[in-house]
Amino acid sequence: MNARTISVCGAIALAAVALIIAYPVFAAGSSPITPTASTPAGSAQPTKLVSLPQALSVGQTVTFTSTNGEWRVLNTSSKVEVSSGVASGTVTLTVTGAFKRGYALSITSGTLSINGTSYSIASGSSEMGPWQAHLVGQGSFASATPGSFLMGGAAHADFFGASFNTLRFDVQANGIEYGVLLLVSAAHS
Repeated sequence: MNARTISVCGAIALAAVALIIAYPVFAAGSSPITPTASTPAGSAQPTKLVSLPQALSVGQTVTFTSTNGEWRVLNTSSKVEVSSGVASGTVTLTVTGAFKRGYALSITSGTLSINGTSYSIASGSSEMGPWQAHLVGQGSFASATPGSFLMGGAAHADFFGASFNTLRFDVQANGIEYGVLLLVSAAHS
């Protein structure tokens, strides 16, 4: 066999594997795939970032408060003495749009404590899926110049009434890039 024949056969094999992997996703139609957790009765339900109500409405607020967290320096142009440590924070979001397939939210307030410095959130926006299971967003800080962040949230599990959620941040503050992971509880009003 020559190199061209091997290359063509490899491409065909790769395409076949991709189709086999992708088939279950396309066969599911428009139904989104959401993480599930088993309840004590054994039935599967989507795991949510925010417990009840079943649907959020415009004007409601959701507040995430850390119970544990850590930060790490991802990138910096100067030498830092400490490259990881304990992080904490709170983030409050307000629902600005409720749609069939998700929610639009504004990040209205909050703080992140990284490396002994508390950064106040000035503003931001985010989106959350229909089952309140996935959250992404971005915003800026009032107390750091320049200062901005990307945010992602996920619901991991509900065990006998206790929810386990995380918020992940990629933070740019005062010339240093941090990765922040917070274990959070959620409350809504």
